[in-house]
Amino acid sequence: MKKVAPKKAPKKKEEAILPHGKLMRLFQIIAVLKSGHWTIQQLADRFDTSVRTIYRYIKLLEEVEFLIEKDFNNRYFIVTSDDDPTQTIFTIEETKVIRKLIQGAGDNPLKDSLLRKLALNSELDSMPQLFVKVRLSKFIEELASAIKHKHQVVLKNYHSANSNEISDRLVEPIHFGDNYQSIIAFDTKDKVCKQFKLDRIGEVLEMENVFKYESQHEKKDADIFGFSGKDQKWVTLKLGMRAYLLMREEFPLALQYLEQKEDCYQFHGPVSNYEGIGRFALGLIDDLKIVGPEEFRQFIANKMKVYLN
Repeated sequence: MKKVAPKKAPKKKEEAILPHGKLMRLFQIIAVLKSGHWTIQQLADRFDTSVRTIYRYIKLLEEVEFLIEKDFNNRYFIVTSDDDPTQTIFTIEETKVIRKLIQGAGDNPLKDSLLRKLALNSELDSMPQLFVKVRLSKFIEELASAIKHKHQVVLKNYHSANSNEISDRLVEPIHFGDNYQSIIAFDTKDKVCKQFKLDRIGEVLEMENVFKYESQHEKKDADIFGFSGKDQKWVTLKLGMRAYLLMREEFPLALQYLEQKEDCYQFHGPVSNYEGIGRFALGLIDDLKIVGPEEFRQFIANKMKVYLN
């Protein structure tokens, strides 16, 4: 008697998506999450699929390092690279991830079309990236030479994220930060050790002047906000959405000290110097609240008095 093979259970809607369908859906979800804030149910309704499938897509995007956050109403969104929440241009890293997914789609007829569209909708391309790498390597060599010979250097056209100003900085380089992404140096104007990010330097000019402030050099790692100091202090801030996103973007080392509360985000972390976090707080004074310590609150009050006078 011939055995009859058991019937296979019909696949659920979300499991029957073809590879190119998944790629298209990823593009759509990225665009939607960059353009606004959505609950899981709203996304499921928007894409005519199940809540479970939306969670899978969210998980996939997080695994490939898209920065996905929730607001206070449990609505999801992708953190963009600037202060414009409607930006839908893909970053270089996002472009790499999606291009890799597309290229693995086999002989899909949509593949070439998607790759062309991706090239027109991103912070392309490999040539600018190559230029940046060569430029930073040159800075590392020049700064290493200055450290070896104990020469002062001018960091030309340095773009400060704290003050949003571009200026020349005369510094005495001490040592490199993590992964050679920054240089710890003594700022001869402010008379304090600071962290300067290499990708914000326009040009490095090694001077013939030898170090004048070597006795004030501190070979300690800079704090989260790029400043060094002798004593570590803990500061607590309540942050609004804008302040929270800017802290994440500008100071990624702060991530481990950030948490979401019922009605706000909170930063509770160590600082070596009030100058760095003070500049951040003053720039966003209308979107944050100082919880403590009182010493830091007084520091900000004094800065504001000087500014108003």
